Amino acid sequence: MVVHLSDAPWLVNASVRAVFDAIAVDGDEARVVGGAVRNTLLGEPVGDIDIATTAEPHTVAARAKAAGLKAIPTGIDHGTITVVSEGVPYEVTTLREDVETFGRHAVVRFSRDWAADAARRDFTMNALYVDRHGEIHDPTGQGHADCIARRVRFIGDPAARIAEDYLRVLRFFRFHAHYGSGAIDAAGLSAVIAARDGLRKLSAERVGHEMLKILPALHAVETVEAMAETGIIEIVAGGVMRLEDFAHLDHLTEFAAEAHDAILRLAALACFVEEDVERLSDRLRLSNAQEKRMAHALAASHGFSPALDELAAREKLYRLGHRTAIDAALLAWCRDEAGPEDQGWRRLIVCLRNSDVPVFPVAGRDLLGLGMKPGPQMGDQLREIEARWIASGFTLSRTGLLDGFDREPGSPR
Repeated sequence: MVVHLSDAPWLVNASVRAVFDAIAVDGDEARVVGGAVRNTLLGEPVGDIDIATTAEPHTVAARAKAAGLKAIPTGIDHGTITVVSEGVPYEVTTLREDVETFGRHAVVRFSRDWAADAARRDFTMNALYVDRHGEIHDPTGQGHADCIARRVRFIGDPAARIAEDYLRVLRFFRFHAHYGSGAIDAAGLSAVIAARDGLRKLSAERVGHEMLKILPALHAVETVEAMAETGIIEIVAGGVMRLEDFAHLDHLTEFAAEAHDAILRLAALACFVEEDVERLSDRLRLSNAQEKRMAHALAASHGFSPALDELAAREKLYRLGHRTAIDAALLAWCRDEAGPEDQGWRRLIVCLRNSDVPVFPVAGRDLLGLGMKPGPQMGDQLREIEARWIASGFTLSRTGLLDGFDREPGSPR
């Protein structure tokens, strides 16, 4: 069992050491907390490195500046200073303890008590701290064992933790989907069911952000099924869920990495018709680009089948572009009864993935140069030329397409 992280690459990194050297002085301590510790223990990729300290925010800022580091008061009222060391930002947050909680908002006071700071966090596996020497500190007494066992458990009373922030209903599922193993913690599941209506009080942006993190996770299928069984997915997304299609798309990741994409998975899970896209975009506050991507994939998916030959597949690429064509094909595949080993669908995806998008070599200016006047006839003529080009397997060149071009009567030759 790992009990020391002294060799963790991020801990011996010079930029992190510089932050420790600047802050952990005059009796104050600093420790890396949360995700970096959890993911290192689990062998998962490490992203941001967050640091907790007994030093108060203004002291952190002053010490960072004195050490030649940049200090940005990104959340100073809540105890957070972003310290930039060698171009890398680190969120440095003073230990806190809750005085009062109001859903997402809480009245906190700064503290020097590591156990009190840990007690206000969400899950035991997120309340692990590592000091500059690599020693793991586990104030709850459960975090290390839970992390190694991949048990996602709330700290203390699950209902109390959720009442502090109802987004923890979704975070509970997200962490199980990414880091959990085995059955979902029963006490946590009971608490999130009891608190599920609290999700209605959250902003669409926060809910959407969490949902898009759940969908591509390793255990997304069983997690989303649990969310559906408990009525939570309906509160979040509304409408009818296509759980079987979602599971089929997940199976396709064995062959197509594109099937991991959260937006494509959302379309597979919850989109039957265009109105579903509009509803999801509103409820999850998707970006315009995300909404358009789902709408285009859904509309185009009806035109895909494993029987498409290479020429038809390349025409799809020409009409749709790479992303939409592959999105639409995968969406159609997951709604087919064919499994991930189906050779027809595999050939189609390989063709789409490996083929260049054909570029039509003729434009209106070419016809103008040959004496044709602007107007509806020019559009008709371009469509006729385009049809010949597609029928040729996209092989005819600009010269070949314009050779013998039928000019308007009286136009110069």
